[in-house]
Amino acid sequence: MQRIPLFPLLHDGPSDVQVWRVDIPFDQTLESEAFSALSSDERARARVFRRSEDTLRFAAVRAALRERLGNALGVAPHAVRLARDAMGRPCLAGMDAMAEVVELAEPVAARALDFNVSHSGAHGLIALSARRRVGVDIEQCNVQLDWRSLASLTLADSEAAWLDQAEAGQRLHWFYDAWVAKEALLKTTGVGVTRGLQRLTVLPRDGTRVVLRDQVPDEARDLSATWLAAPAGYAACVAWSTTDHGAI
Repeated sequence: MQRIPLFPLLHDGPSDVQVWRVDIPFDQTLESEAFSALSSDERARARVFRRSEDTLRFAAVRAALRERLGNALGVAPHAVRLARDAMGRPCLAGMDAMAEVVELAEPVAARALDFNVSHSGAHGLIALSARRRVGVDIEQCNVQLDWRSLASLTLADSEAAWLDQAEAGQRLHWFYDAWVAKEALLKTTGVGVTRGLQRLTVLPRDGTRVVLRDQVPDEARDLSATWLAAPAGYAACVAWSTTDHGAI
């Protein structure tokens, strides 16, 4: 069976946090065998997008996610039941729903398994852990972007001031670094970005590990993150909770 290729990414975070890159197959259609694991609801959702590239981004990352979750649970990709939690964050459906499809070999594993996805441009990311919550973000960098027009929505005052004094050729690169780090961290909390990216301070950057600076919001106190090696023209980050929620 044709699969969506996955490329594991190394990082300096916990070994139980696994990250894969998905390269979006824009030469495929939704009827391709690569998307055979998608549910009817997922196919319907994919067809809602007006642009075919958006359809393929969603379908490719979801099919690849099903592959990884099925492998972790010991079930076929199409047997994985997905749902959304109270905050709209994708999660595994309850054990009763899973049991309707297949008898799980490791039912405790599913309760501990957490995952998160992101996609932008020609690439997607999948993060998975059986011990802790995870969040991930990838963004294609727009060289024409006026970062100052978004500063009040994405940056703390100290970060905006630091970027203004930074080397001109690096400002946009560091702006995207801040963006993906904050997105990944907030996606890990389950709250998402509704409370504002500017509440977190991650600049100036010092190495690959994200350092939360200034006053850290309560929901981010037990989180850590690291920037990932991304394809040229992209920025990416994975985050995780430092609290262990149990293992497979």
